[in-house]
Amino acid sequence: MTDQTKKPKGVRDVETPFVHEAPAKPSGRTLKVRRIGNSLGVVLPKDVLAKLRVSEGDELSVSDTPDGVALTGGDAEFARQMEIMRDIMRRYRNTLRELAK
Repeated sequence: MTDQTKKPKGVRDVETPFVHEAPAKPSGRTLKVRRIGNSLGVVLPKDVLAKLRVSEGDELSVSDTPDGVALTGGDAEFARQMEIMRDIMRRYRNTLRELAK
């Protein structure tokens, strides 16, 4: 090999497989399911509410994951923009349909 084609130190001809590290597991905290009126619910501690960036009256999104479900805080600005878009689509439905042709 010449100096131009010489591989840097530590580089091998054999490719090593990519290893994906699994995300960190939950902290092990458990929450009790309680009766709230005629429904069942879970009371979220203040630190969890802070991490989700939600407060009373906000919405949470529930997503299925391979390990169960995930809660994510709702984005109030995104929800507002989506509502505006739905209104526009309702009002201009026929125009949008013609433009899509």
